[in-house]
Formats: sequence, structure tokens, C-alpha cells
Amino acid sequence: MGLERLFIHRLVRILRIVLPLLVVALAAVPAWNYLVRRAQQTSESLRRGTQLPRNVSVHTEGFTFSRTEGGKTLFTIHAKSNLGLKGNKGVLEDVDVIVYGSTENEPPKKIRGKNCTYDQETNDFQFNGNVEVQLDEKTFVRSEELIYTHHDKTVVSPQRATVEQLGTTGHADRVEYALENGLLKLTGDVKIQTAERTEIQTDSALFQQKEYWTTMQGAVFIKSPNGWIRGTSGRAELLPETYKPKMITVNGDVTAESQSQSAGELWKVRAGWMEAAISSNGSAERVKTRGNVELEKISGDLHQRLTGGEIDAQFNEQGRAEMIEARQNARMVLGMDQTLESNIIRSNAAGSVQTFDTSVLRLGDSTIQGREFTIQNSEDIVTFDTSRRADLKSGDRLSTADRTSARFDSHTNMLLELVQTGNFQFRDPQYQGRSATARFEDGGAVVILEGSPVVTDSEKRLEAAQIRLNQKENSFTARKDVRIVTKNSDEQVLVKAARAEGNGELMRYAGNVELWRGDAYIKAERLEAVGREEQHMRVHAEGNVQSILQAVRARSDKLDYDDTLGSAHYLGSVHAQKQDMLMESPDVTVRFRDGNVTEITAIDGVKASRAEQRGTGDRAVYDAATDSITLTGKSAQVRDKEHGLVQGARLVMKKNGETVSVESGIGERTLTQHPVTNNKK
Repeated sequence: MGLERLFIHRLVRILRIVLPLLVVALAAVPAWNYLVRRAQQTSESLRRGTQLPRNVSVHTEGFTFSRTEGGKTLFTIHAKSNLGLKGNKGVLEDVDVIVYGSTENEPPKKIRGKNCTYDQETNDFQFNGNVEVQLDEKTFVRSEELIYTHHDKTVVSPQRATVEQLGTTGHADRVEYALENGLLKLTGDVKIQTAERTEIQTDSALFQQKEYWTTMQGAVFIKSPNGWIRGTSGRAELLPETYKPKMITVNGDVTAESQSQSAGELWKVRAGWMEAAISSNGSAERVKTRGNVELEKISGDLHQRLTGGEIDAQFNEQGRAEMIEARQNARMVLGMDQTLESNIIRSNAAGSVQTFDTSVLRLGDSTIQGREFTIQNSEDIVTFDTSRRADLKSGDRLSTADRTSARFDSHTNMLLELVQTGNFQFRDPQYQGRSATARFEDGGAVVILEGSPVVTDSEKRLEAAQIRLNQKENSFTARKDVRIVTKNSDEQVLVKAARAEGNGELMRYAGNVELWRGDAYIKAERLEAVGREEQHMRVHAEGNVQSILQAVRARSDKLDYDDTLGSAHYLGSVHAQKQDMLMESPDVTVRFRDGNVTEITAIDGVKASRAEQRGTGDRAVYDAATDSITLTGKSAQVRDKEHGLVQGARLVMKKNGETVSVESGIGERTLTQHPVTNNKK
């Protein structure tokens, strides 16, 4: 009992001490749980942004805080007003956000807006109202709405925005910018304008801010002060720190125009692909085109077109084309009914056109085929030249030479002048020939041949130092060392002279003229041959005429010879001889048939001689059938060496058994016959 009371007494005393402590402990458990939950809520609240975490610095003026990570500041927010939280997003007014680059060398990006929401979990921002982004020191984006995504480090304006840089302004329905790689993407009705009035329009454009290039997709339109380019896609190399293009490439159904204000020239282009180098003032300096290219030039009334697989062009500062070159089956339309074809065609600002391969030039009914052409095309005249062998076909005429120069009327394409030199040859329906040089005039109707020219047709062959042919009049003239061979029946007629001219009906020769036809020969200062009948010839000769016709040798001042009439009429100091018979008179006519003399008649103071007889009279007639000469006239007389002088009104000098009969003495009719002494030994 004593031990039990002692134990109870001691337990009571312990309870007096422990029980209050237990009560306190029991009471502390819910308090501790409350405090722990409170601390967790506070920590979560701070983590959600209601309080600043330990790695965020706080300033007292306005609302400012920065987000850091790994000792580096990611961004800093400055706001005039903090409107509180909506969910986990803070709402701010009059906000400036500075987004720092991943390296120290990368400049920070500044975003400013009227309203802003900040997502504390993703660190993303959404701006509304008068938003402005400074991408670098020179580039700004302005919009009414903008989203910054921290994870991708991209800035997006889903509404129409404006991009500005050093006087260059761009507009688009949507703008995206990647801070890390510098890609700026403009989408939807993109329009960009530079201070130099260069304009770019497209459905979308992608700019590489760090590498200075841009690509364009959809309805590309690029306009400069002196021209424009259209296509389905494109790429541009930009000048550093600017959106000004220095090289533009356009693909897909490309069309373009360029206007030269100084020269008044309009250029139009169609191609599958185009590349243009742009000068600092926004003008095209060099243009390359590929794929079924068509290039048109319009200057006043002059309308030219150039086509080819490739065409390149160079322009001066005023936008005038200094050089244009077409390749791969190139074809140029110089004007109405004027075309040039070659593998390479090059043109310069002076209007000169060159080819460097096999070429064909067509102007009206004239066609030139050859190589390496040079063409100068002015408002009124087209000038052509080639130093390589070329063929020219004009109408029915074909000519060939080692070098060809020509002038054409730009409006009518008429050949005004043509010069072909070096082994010249030609052929037309009427003539064919060759020479060292040929010059065509009067629309090609007249050709002047020099340098040992030779011309032939169906009837004759003509040689001279110079020959002039008139196709329109069917005539010719020849100078110096003229030689003409004419085919007449089975015989040929050869004429030599210092000068000659003729047409289809008449041939005229002058200057030491000589004519041969079989046994016939005529020499004179001037000679005319009339008629084209193959079996007959009519000739008129003047000036120291010498001839051999039908075995009659003669000298005279004039001669008319007619195959058709069978006569040769000599005038002026005639000296005619047939074998041993000689007649001298102012007027002698020889009759012939079938190539034989039938009669010779001399009038007006005739002198006749044969063998040893000498006779004179007013008229003398030689009869080939009787082989006799009949002298008539009051003063007719015959002198014989053996018998002296016999006179009479009619004297017959007959060579028949070496006798001569004399009839009709003076005063009365007489008849005297006597033998003629033959003095020949």
C-alpha cells in the first residue's frame, strides 16, 4: 500500500509538468500545418509573380523587373502601371520590354506598346496598341498587335504592320521576326518602298537581317524609277544595313518594262527567269534573262523585238540600254518586215547590231546569209556590213562576195545601195557574172561591177574594167577594155571597144571599136549594132571605119551594114577593094546574097581600078555575075597603060580573057575593043 501510494504520488507530479507541454504540442500541430500550408501558398504565389522571386531585382519607380537565367538577363520590363493578374498573366500599361541577345555582340531588341500581358510561366508577351519593336539600331516594326514568344525567341505581328529602316518602309498583313537567326518574314499584301522610290510587292517576303538577302513568293512586283519586274517568285541580295536591293532574281512567267527618259526608249521583257543588278540609286544596271525570252524596244516609230533562249542587257545611269545580247536561236525584228536570225545577236546604245555566227538578215524581198553581221538601224536608214563571205538574194537575183555592205530604206525596205567586194558573183534570170567589186544602186536595179568583171546572158559575154547593168531598163554600159562576145546563129560576134552601152534593141560602142564575125571585120571610132535576130545583124559605124565584109576590104568615114537587106553602105572617103578591084568614092554600096557579093555601086566622083586599068566617072557599078565594072557620067574615062586614055558616057571595064570593052564615045556611039597587055611576069 505504501508503494502504491508512493507511485501515484509521483505520477501526479509528472503529469503536472508534462500535461501542459502535451497540450501545447497538440495545439501546435494544426498551427504548424497551417504555417506549412501558408508558406507553400506564399512560395507558389511568389513563383507565380505575385511576389518577386529571389532571382528578380525590384525597383520602386513604376513597375520594373528582370528575368535572369544562368546569371544572364533574359529581358527587362518597364511599365507605367501594373493592373494586376488575370490567371497567371500580369496586365501592364505603357510597357517597354528589352529582350537581350544570346551573346554580348548581339544588340538588344526593344518592344514598346500601350498594353501588355506577361505570361509568368512561359515568359511570353502580348502587346496591343501602338506597338513598336526596335530590331536593331536602324530597323523598327510598328503594329497594333504583337506577340513575343520567349521559347522560340520570335516576334510576331498578326495584324498589318510596318517595317522601317533608313528610309525604306515595308507593309504586310503579318510580320514575323526570329531574334536568333535574324529572319524577318512578311506575309500578305507585302509592299516595300525605298527612299529612292524602288518598290517591292509580293504575297510574302523573307528577309535575312544578318546575311542581307530576301526571298519573295507569289505575285512578285518590283518597281524602280525607270522600270518594273513581275514574276511568281524572287530573291534579292540587299545592301548591308538596308532593304535596298543590289541583285534581284525573279522566276516564273517574268515580265518587265524599262523606260529611258533621256533617250525616249521603252523596253519590254518576257522570260522564264530574270536577274537584275540594281545600282545604288535604284536603277537597273545589268539584266540577265533565260527561257524563251522576248525583248521589245519602242522608240518613236521604231519598234524592235529580240527573242532567244538567253538575253542579257547592260544599262547606264539614265536607264538607257548600253548593250543587249541574245543567244540560243536569237531572232531580232528590226522593223516592219525586217528580221535578223543568228545564234548570237548583240546590240548597243548607238543602234549597232552585231552577230557572231551563221546569220540571216531579211529586209523586204532581200535576204542576206552569212556570218558576223554588223547592222546600224536608224530612223530612216538600215546600214549593213559583213567582212565574211555572204549571199544576198534580192528578188530573183542572188549575189555572193567576201565582203558585203548595204543600205536599206527603213520604211520601205528598198535596197538603196549595195557594195560587195572580193570574188563577187551574181545570177539573175537575165544575167550572171563575176567581178572583184559590185555596187548596187537604185533599189538594186543598177549594179556597177569593177575589177575584171565578166557578165554573160543567153546571147553574149561581156568583159570590161567596169560594167554597169540596169535591170529595170534591161541595159548596160561598159568602160575600158570592153570585150563582148555575142552568139549569132552558128557564128560568134566579138566586139572590142573602149566603151559600150546597150539594151535589148541597140548596142553602142566607142573608142577604137573592133568587130569580128566569121570572116567579117569592122573597125571604127563608134559603132552601133541594132536588132536581136539570131541570123541577122545591122551595124552602123563611124570614124575612120575599116572593114572586111563579104571579101570586100574598105575604108570610109561611115558604114551601114545590114544582114537582112544584104547590103553594106559606105560613106565618106570610101576606099573599097575586092581582090584586084578598087573603088574610091564618097558613097559606095555593096550588095550580097548568101555570103557572096552580087554588086558594088559607087557614086559622086568615082575612081575605079583593076589590073592595069584606071577609070573615073560619076557612077561605077560592079556586076559580080559578069565580073565587070561599068562607069557612067560625062567625065567617065578609063586609062590603060598600053592604049592610053578612053572616054565615053558609058565605059565597061571587063576582065574576060584580059580584055576591056569601052562603049559610048563622046559625041557619037563608038565601040572599041583591044587586048590588054599583061605586064605580069
